[in-house]
Amino acid sequence: MEVVMKRILLFIAAIVCTGQIFAQQVKVTKPVTKLNNSFAIVIDNVTYEKCGDAVREYRDALEADGLATYIIAGAWENPDQVKAQIKKVYAKAKNFEGVVFIGDVPYVMVRNAQHMTTAFKMDEKKFPIDESSVCSDRFYDDLHLEFEYLEKDSTNSNKFWYKLKETSPQHLNPSFYSGRIFYPPMLGGDKYEAISKYLRKAVEAKKNPDLLDNMVTFAGHGYNGDCLLVWQDEKIAMNENFPFLGKDHLSEKHLSFRMSPYMKYELFDEIERPGIDAFFFNEHGSIDKQHISGGPEFVYSLEERLAALRSQVQGELAFVPKAQREELKKKFLADYGLNENFFTAKAESNIPDVAETKGDKNVTIFSLDDIKKLKPTPRFVMFNACYNGSFHRPGYVSGYYIFGDGRTVVCQGNTVNVLQDRWTYEMVGLISHGVRIGEYNRMIASLEGHIIGDPTFHFKEQEGSTLRQDAVAKANDAAYWEALLESPYADIQSLALRRLTDMGAIESFDILSHMKRCEFGSTRMECIKLLSRFRDDNYIEAIKTGMYDSYEITRRNAVDYAWRAGDTRLSEAIMDVFVKYPESQRVNYNIQKAISLYPEAPLKEALQKVIPTMTDYNMEKAIKNAEDMIATQQAAKNRAEKNLFNKKLPLSARIAASRGMRNYTYHELIPRVLELAADKSEDLELRLNVVEMLGWFDRSMHCKTISEGCAKILEDKTIEPELRAELIQTINRVK
Repeated sequence: MEVVMKRILLFIAAIVCTGQIFAQQVKVTKPVTKLNNSFAIVIDNVTYEKCGDAVREYRDALEADGLATYIIAGAWENPDQVKAQIKKVYAKAKNFEGVVFIGDVPYVMVRNAQHMTTAFKMDEKKFPIDESSVCSDRFYDDLHLEFEYLEKDSTNSNKFWYKLKETSPQHLNPSFYSGRIFYPPMLGGDKYEAISKYLRKAVEAKKNPDLLDNMVTFAGHGYNGDCLLVWQDEKIAMNENFPFLGKDHLSEKHLSFRMSPYMKYELFDEIERPGIDAFFFNEHGSIDKQHISGGPEFVYSLEERLAALRSQVQGELAFVPKAQREELKKKFLADYGLNENFFTAKAESNIPDVAETKGDKNVTIFSLDDIKKLKPTPRFVMFNACYNGSFHRPGYVSGYYIFGDGRTVVCQGNTVNVLQDRWTYEMVGLISHGVRIGEYNRMIASLEGHIIGDPTFHFKEQEGSTLRQDAVAKANDAAYWEALLESPYADIQSLALRRLTDMGAIESFDILSHMKRCEFGSTRMECIKLLSRFRDDNYIEAIKTGMYDSYEITRRNAVDYAWRAGDTRLSEAIMDVFVKYPESQRVNYNIQKAISLYPEAPLKEALQKVIPTMTDYNMEKAIKNAEDMIATQQAAKNRAEKNLFNKKLPLSARIAASRGMRNYTYHELIPRVLELAADKSEDLELRLNVVEMLGWFDRSMHCKTISEGCAKILEDKTIEPELRAELIQTINRVK
C-alpha cells in the first residue's frame, strides 16, 4: 500500500511540475485599452518572437477598432493546452468576440462528427484516419462541444486527432468566432516575413475601411449555377443583402462559365479590377485548384473541338504498329461516320491558342501558380467550393490569396468537401452593415467552414450603425432584437429572428407569420430554417409555403426540409412541384429525393389529386414521367430495405445498406430499424451502424419515436458499452 501511495504522489508531482513548466511557456499579454468588446490573438512563441512588431501593430489596430485584445503566446504542445488558455481569457473578458490563430498553433482533425459537416461522409473504420477526419477549429471556438484525445501525428507536431464524445451536444453553436493566419509552405520564402507583411496589410485595411459597394459573383461549371434559375435569382439575393450596390453597371457583376470559352482570363481581369470589395466563387474546388470551366465542349468552339478530335485520332493511329493502323482506321470510319479527308487533313490544333491563353494548357482551372501571379483586389473572397480552405495542407487556395501581393485580407473556405446545394448567401448581407467576417461565419457554422485571414475584418458600416458591436454585446437582449424585426434590411431581420429563437423569445407561429408577410426571400428562407428546430405543424406549413416561393433558394431548401421532415401531408405539394415546375433543376433534384423517401401510397394518391390541375400541353408524358419516378424510387427503397433486413445476406452488404440510409432517410422504416437495433441476435457491428444511421433523421417529424426507442434499448443494463455510447449520441442528435 505504501509503495502504491508513493507512486501516486510521484505521478501527481509530475503533473504539477509539467503544469508549472507549461505555465512558464505561456505568456498572456493583457489589453492596453479597456473596451466594451474583446478579442484574443493566439500565437506560437517562435512566430511571436519573429513577428512581434507586426503582431503588436495588429493588436493596436484591433483596439483602435473597438476590441480589447489579449495576446496569448506559447510553446504549444497540444490543442488542449491552447484551449485551456482561451477558456481562461473567455471567462474573464468582457463580451469576448473571437480569436485568431497565427503561425504554428496546433490544429485538430475531428472524428465521430460528420453530421456537423454539410456533405462529408466517409467510413472512419474503412478509410485511413487522415482521409476520414475533418480539420476543424470548432474544437476551439465551440465550447459546448466535448472531445476525447486520440493521437498525435508522428510527422507533424501541430496535427492531432480528437473524437467528439457521444455525451457531447451534437449540434454546432460556436461560443465565439475564429480565424487562421497560416502561411502555406509551398509558397516558399521566409514565412515570418510573409506573416508580418500580411498583418500590416490587415492593419491598413482597418485604417482605411471600404464600403461594400462593388462585388462580383461567379458560377462555375458543374455546380448549382448550371441551373439558370439559380444564377438568375442570385441577383435578387445580392440586391437584398447588399443595399449599397447598383450605383453603376460595374458595381455588381454576376458572371458564369458560359460567358466565354476562356473564362479563366476574364476572371483574372475581374479579380484584379480596381474597386472590387468582395468576390464570391461558386464552383467545384480542390485543395490546390479552383475549377472554373468544364471540358472542351464548354470551353472551345466547334472548329476547335473538331481540330482537337482530328489531332487525337491521328495520334492514336500513329501510336499503334503500322500493321494495325489500317484496321483501326476502318473502325474509326465505321463507328464515327468519318471520311478519308479526316485522316489526311492537317492535324494542327489551335487548342489552346497561344494568343488567347498565353500558352496555358490548363484553361479550365486556377492553379496555385496562377493565383501566385495575381494581385487580387477584393478585401473578402468567398470560396463556396470544396477544399479551398484546407489550411492544414502545404499549399491551399485561400492561403495564396491572403498572402499574395493584392489587397485580399480574408477568405471563407472549407477544409473538406461542401454541399453543393447549401444556402450559399445565408446571413452574408450582415457584412455590408459592418459586421465582422468572423461573426458572420459563426452564424452559419459548419465543421469544415473556416475564415482564413483576419476574422475581425469588416467593411465600413452605414452611418450611425452599431450592429458590429451589438451583435455580440446585445446577443441576449430580446427587446433590442424585437425592434429589428421590422428593419428595412433582409439579413438584419434574419439575425433578429435567429437571436430571438436562440433565446426562446419567439414562438413558431410568430416565425411563420413573419415568413408569410416578409418581402425578402432570404429572410423567408431563414424562417424555414428556424422552424425546423420546432418540428411542429408550423414547420410543415412553412415547408409547404416555401415550396412555391418566388426565390429559388427558398423553394430548393423547402423541398430539402420536406424530405428531411418525412411528413406525408406534404405529398401533394411534392408531386405538384415535380410535374409542374421541372425548369428548376436543383429544386427538381431535391424533389426526386423526396419522392424516394416518402411512402408509395400517399405519393400515388397525391399525383391523382394533382392531375386535374395540370395544364401541360404534354400532360401524358409528364404524368408518365411522374409515375415512373415513383416506381423507380420506390424500387430503390425496397432494395435497400431487403438488403438491410435480410439475415441471409453477408454482414458487409447489410452494413453498406445501413450506411446508404444516412443519405436516404426512409422515415417509414424507423420502427423496423429500432427493432433491429434492439435485437441481440443481430451482429453488434450492424446494430451500431443502424443506431448511428438513426441520428441522421434529426429534422424528421419522427424524432420523438427515435429518441424514445433508443431510450428503451438503453434500459437494458447488459448492452455493450459501445452500443450504449452510440444510442446516447443518437438521442442527443435528434433532440
